[in-house]
Amino acid sequence: MAVVVRFIAPMVLLCAGALPALAAEGAASPARNPAAAQALFEEAQRRVAAGDYEQACAKFKASHALDPAGGTLLNLADCLERQGRLASAWSTFKDALVQARRDGRAERVTFAEEHIRTLESKLAYLTIEVPAAANAAQLAIEVDGTPLAQGAWGTPLPVDPGAHVVRAQASGFEPFEQSVRIGTEPGIKQTLVLPPLRAEATPEPAPPAGMESQLGMEDDAASEYPARGWGYATGAVGLVALGVGSYFGLRAFSLWDEREQGCVGGCSRGAKQDGDDANDAATVATVSVSAGLVLLAAGTAMIFYSSDVEQPEHARHEGLSFSADSRGAALSWGGSF
Repeated sequence: MAVVVRFIAPMVLLCAGALPALAAEGAASPARNPAAAQALFEEAQRRVAAGDYEQACAKFKASHALDPAGGTLLNLADCLERQGRLASAWSTFKDALVQARRDGRAERVTFAEEHIRTLESKLAYLTIEVPAAANAAQLAIEVDGTPLAQGAWGTPLPVDPGAHVVRAQASGFEPFEQSVRIGTEPGIKQTLVLPPLRAEATPEPAPPAGMESQLGMEDDAASEYPARGWGYATGAVGLVALGVGSYFGLRAFSLWDEREQGCVGGCSRGAKQDGDDANDAATVATVSVSAGLVLLAAGTAMIFYSSDVEQPEHARHEGLSFSADSRGAALSWGGSF
């Protein structure tokens, strides 16, 4: 029967990475079936003659899996070369050379050596550099889904032309992934310098159940009931107004006492000024206290009646009612007639 080839992945990983991968592939290969292997081999030859190298290479590989043979291996290597997958062809010719020497087939040895020499001048290379800053603990790198052994980092490795996906990951870091396109120029060499991986974002721990802060509950209440937020704000302004009114009220009493003392035996000019200032302070106190009481009452009503805002129209009761939106609030008394 003809020869069979060990199929090499799209990105050929040599040295430390290649042999384990090939051993695993061989362990998973199907049981030997020489008849089916021969049929696949002949169909692959027809595909080569038709120029359908993609299907031809796949069938040579399947034939090799069912019945490994040196001739199939050489045919697969030649098919890969025709397909433009030079690195895969070069590596497969290397395997075929070992098989031909083992079988004592001098013509096959010569054929493989000639193709190896021709391909070596055309190979493209990809180097994965891992600087110290990017070498995280338990860093794992894959090229086209195939693990790249640490011993191969920084080493130029033959690759087929086309796009290759480089992926790096380590515990506690976000995965890095980048596509590298290799051109068809003979002898091209490309390097990917792995950047430092970014640490994974640590989620903030959720607060223990039942331990929400009072401020957080107030914020939730204000967002759920806009009227309640207006109520707190209105009440706060009312308290400030009461404080201002109280201050000016006390000042009015003090100035009036000074005016009374200055008017004993006849009012002086200073006493008259104290009287005018006392009247002004009293006016400010009256306005501020009145406004503060109104605002405080309105704020209290907003807070206590805010739930009515969320009820449907038919559920609202007669009497004091409140309405509010993002532009303001209104307090009214009404009923149904």
